[in-house]
Amino acid sequence: MFSISNPAVQLYKEELDLQAGDGLQLFVRYAGTGIGFCLGVEKGLPQDGDYVQEIEGIRFFVKPHEVWFVDQMKMDCDDSGENFSIDLPSIA
Repeated sequence: MFSISNPAVQLYKEELDLQAGDGLQLFVRYAGTGIGFCLGVEKGLPQDGDYVQEIEGIRFFVKPHEVWFVDQMKMDCDDSGENFSIDLPSIA
């Protein structure tokens, strides 16, 4: 479905004070004129029917109607956390 590198997960853990068992929802955001869609992220807990992928103890989840957006997504950053990248083939 999607891949999130360990350094990217670590960055989210530090920036959002996430602990093992916490959830992070990935969702579609409309960014306005000329920009189109982008990825939204917020703390939360998955519900029944959500697609859930646990990485390093964090439950990344997507609502069923937004799975198309993160299909084949690749999220990465270097160990310093300064070079963060998201590849979203769904909007390429």
